[in-house]
Amino acid sequence: MTTDSEWTGILPVGEQATLSSQVRHFAREKADTPAVMTLQASLTWQELDTQADTLANALHRFGLRKGDRLAWLGRNGLVFPVVLLAARRAGVILTGLNWRLSPAELVRILDRTEPALVIGDTEFAGAVPSRFRCVDTGEGLGAFVSGASTAPIDLSEPDNISTLFFTSGTTGEPKALAYTNDSADRMTFAPNTLAFSPDARLLIVAPVFHTAGWSWTLYGLAGGMTQIQLPHATPASMFDAMEQLGATHAQWVPAILSDLLKENETRQIPKGQLKMVGYGASPIAPSLLKACLETFGCEFTQVYGMTETVGPITHLPPSAHRSSDPLKNQATGTAGPGVNLRITDADGTDVQPGETGEIRVRLPYPAAVTWSPDGTASPVTDPDGWLSTGDVGHIDADGFLTVTDRLKDMIITGGENVYPVEVEKVLSGLPGIADAAVFSVPDPKWGERVVAAVVPAEGVPFDPATTLSICRQQLAHYKCPTRIFEVSTLPRNATGKILRQDLRNSIVPNNA
Repeated sequence: MTTDSEWTGILPVGEQATLSSQVRHFAREKADTPAVMTLQASLTWQELDTQADTLANALHRFGLRKGDRLAWLGRNGLVFPVVLLAARRAGVILTGLNWRLSPAELVRILDRTEPALVIGDTEFAGAVPSRFRCVDTGEGLGAFVSGASTAPIDLSEPDNISTLFFTSGTTGEPKALAYTNDSADRMTFAPNTLAFSPDARLLIVAPVFHTAGWSWTLYGLAGGMTQIQLPHATPASMFDAMEQLGATHAQWVPAILSDLLKENETRQIPKGQLKMVGYGASPIAPSLLKACLETFGCEFTQVYGMTETVGPITHLPPSAHRSSDPLKNQATGTAGPGVNLRITDADGTDVQPGETGEIRVRLPYPAAVTWSPDGTASPVTDPDGWLSTGDVGHIDADGFLTVTDRLKDMIITGGENVYPVEVEKVLSGLPGIADAAVFSVPDPKWGERVVAAVVPAEGVPFDPATTLSICRQQLAHYKCPTRIFEVSTLPRNATGKILRQDLRNSIVPNNA
């Protein structure tokens, strides 16, 4: 189990602490300390607080009221924390827009949410149809707030919807999910194993239109910690942030760690400068974890959560990463305080300990609700508060959850269930393989068959036949790939999850 000493959290200032009140506190107590930084500029706590009030007043002057949507279409940077805080203080709904979407996809989401105003980076503002008012983050935003009052303002209420995000859409049309102020604040102050401290500097590279980047932005604002927002998440820029800005806590996905190790061959960040790496989307392969622990000399925590849960479900703490037991260091984590987990079969009945089934979770704060343009909201949980995650996994005797796959990614071949992640773990641990993804293709005899796409490791010979032979030694025959395709890279979404359908579409037509 995760030890009590590993569960810490951000301390609220006062009994009725909110995100806004925390920032006001730090604007008084550490006015000239950097609150937000990039490689080019910074904002102090006092500047952040004042700019957020000014923008909130400007939004109110423009006519935005409770329930109206304020859309954000921009990269990570100095402006986003200001917009997030201003939306909260103005009592409007901040809507995160994925700037990686095609113009047609973006328009569909804009039509669904009908924002009263879009604030976007200049490079994306042109993609917003003229029927929506769009202000760019440069001169446009300066003109928008010109003359607005700088007086403190806070129109937020705990039960008001504050944030609207869209699921990644890896299994279908993205869902619009909404969070209340109360849910967001309670998530922010909930215990975690990320070992935050008041003097921490958070390196935020996950896009802020997704809950990963958004939640770390909240952590920084509520915890009085300096946040380093990177608009371009390249290994070089991340090392620049560590060297020049002193990042102590980083938020990464396993897929980029090997690139960081390669960058370290020439940059060589001093061991111990980083204190903690928080990651998600998938476990870290044992060989990669070992290399990262040796190279960076810091702690690692895996965080498992969903857009529907607002925040984390489980944490895999540093002590588990240092364990030699693969059932622990390759697990997903243990439930946080107040979080309840169940594993059930297809009928919703609890399975026996250690058996695999669907993961269900009940949170100590309200989960997200589905949002509709008419203002109605529907719970994502059942009447007893349980959320069906759509993930498959099992829990061991010590309470460690292991997520084996998405329920919809499960492959049924000849009547046998195959979970791609289980096969990917084996492939990723083999010599000559830097990355791997497993998916299914139709088969007239077996229904589906297992195939794999692998990215060969640089400078290491890769032989598909040898790989298949080793797989058959470590896996049941029906779980082994029937064919392995070599690819240069694997398609992933903003949070590092493999886009299996995209991979299948790109490979199968050319290799039928």
